[in-house]
Amino acid sequence: MGDNQRISGPLKAPAKLQKRLPAFAVGVAAAALLAACVAAQPTGDDAFSAERTTQEFAAGYEAISERYVDKTAISTVALAGLGGLSVLDPEIEIDRDGDKVEMRRAGVLLSSFAAPGDDDANGWADLTVKALMLGRAASPQVMNASPESIYEAVFDNSLTKLDEFSRYAGRDLARNHRAMRDGFGGIGFEFTVTSDRTMKITSVVGDTPAEHGGLQVGDAVTQIDGRPVTDLNRDEITSLLRGRVGSHTTLTIYRMENDGPLKLTFERALIVPPTITAELQGDIAYLTISSFNQRTAISLSAAFDQLRSHGVVKGVVLDLRGNPGGLLDQAIAVADLFLDGGEIIETHGRHPDSNQRFDASGNDIAKGLPMAVLINGDSASSAEIVAAALQDQRRAVLVGSTSFGKGTVQNVIRLPNDGELTLTWSRIEAPSGYAFHKLGIMPTLCTSKSAESARDLEADLRSGRIDSAHILAAWRSGHDGGQTTDELRSNCPAWHDIVGEDLQVAKDVLDDSELYSRAMKLSEPAVAQGAGPSVATR
Repeated sequence: MGDNQRISGPLKAPAKLQKRLPAFAVGVAAAALLAACVAAQPTGDDAFSAERTTQEFAAGYEAISERYVDKTAISTVALAGLGGLSVLDPEIEIDRDGDKVEMRRAGVLLSSFAAPGDDDANGWADLTVKALMLGRAASPQVMNASPESIYEAVFDNSLTKLDEFSRYAGRDLARNHRAMRDGFGGIGFEFTVTSDRTMKITSVVGDTPAEHGGLQVGDAVTQIDGRPVTDLNRDEITSLLRGRVGSHTTLTIYRMENDGPLKLTFERALIVPPTITAELQGDIAYLTISSFNQRTAISLSAAFDQLRSHGVVKGVVLDLRGNPGGLLDQAIAVADLFLDGGEIIETHGRHPDSNQRFDASGNDIAKGLPMAVLINGDSASSAEIVAAALQDQRRAVLVGSTSFGKGTVQNVIRLPNDGELTLTWSRIEAPSGYAFHKLGIMPTLCTSKSAESARDLEADLRSGRIDSAHILAAWRSGHDGGQTTDELRSNCPAWHDIVGEDLQVAKDVLDDSELYSRAMKLSEPAVAQGAGPSVATR
């Protein structure tokens, strides 16, 4: 679900990616044909530039060469990327024949290029642009394709040789991703556009210009800086609302109790999308994390302090169900909030900087209060890091179903076009030493194994009929016991729904010190003696 490191992190492209790029040349006939077509092409950033395109692919290929978790020949990646030209024009074919790369259109050989060395990122970037130049000369579809379409076609195809979490985001999509991770200059409200193109405010974020300026849920916005919203689509509205922090925007709104329009002017502030909701349910602090962005940990800490100021808190439920992940440093910071020491995770990869260990600082904000964490089949990456750390350090009882199983860290490399290349660069190990990629996190108390009620599960826990300690031991030993990933996961099938039974079990266990003690004991390290796929949760 990071640049910062992500689980999904942006790192800037390494300085060496900015070095001078190799020159290129095309055949005389192709160059003449290109010259005849180029006059009608766009200008500025949206125009095709051989120099910018070479820089783009050199940056991308070198990032893959240096940072991807497994050693991968750039020749393999680049050839796969060149195959993406067929997305723009299905008649284009590119194949390697020994030390030559041949390009055809409609079966006609356009050129044969000398193949660079397998790890020559600049050489393959140069060859990629040579092929693009010939493609533009021979194919109207490629000639009319925007630079962003070309980058997407090549990078999307090249990354199929890596893994499902390595991906390319074009300029506009990457900007949206950065806004969700790092924040953006804005006002601080959410809206919907109805079928009659009316823009209505659906929520107002606390402590933002929108709240301070008096915007209300249900307000209908008719103009933004004098432009009627009926003339705009959702993306255009969002673009107008966002801007430089400190700049101003004026909204014209209609409100039911007013006879006429209101004009309100706002100064844009840094808006970081909220990821925390919190409420006090009896004496239980119920905290939900929807994802992990740069303010998740500090917002969670503030929310917990606020709940404690409203009443006595005797236990904590942290709900990570449906959480797709986010920034690695925030996952570590959230786990650190509830630990008084010990390891949180280790990461291992090919790049020296990817091999790291993260330990807790020893400042549990809940001061040892009983704690439960809710997970399900959509709890992924950063959410799994938090769950695994709190379980392995015997800080919390995990309740729910087996999690998604995304145990890799991504770097987000910002490319010269302002797009992003997200590359998997390390794998994660839980404190007990197991890698949970594709395996997931096994809850201490599984609610998906049968249709039994919360009360039945609690009775089984009290009587000692739950045997998840041995399953967890097998889980932590990985495949050493001869079990497949599917066999291990079948002990607690992944559910994708948010079921009330999970929360009920968690609250009941937190309310009963004997049940809590029994559940925590199940998380202790144990030898997986004879634990096999036939072992049941109860």
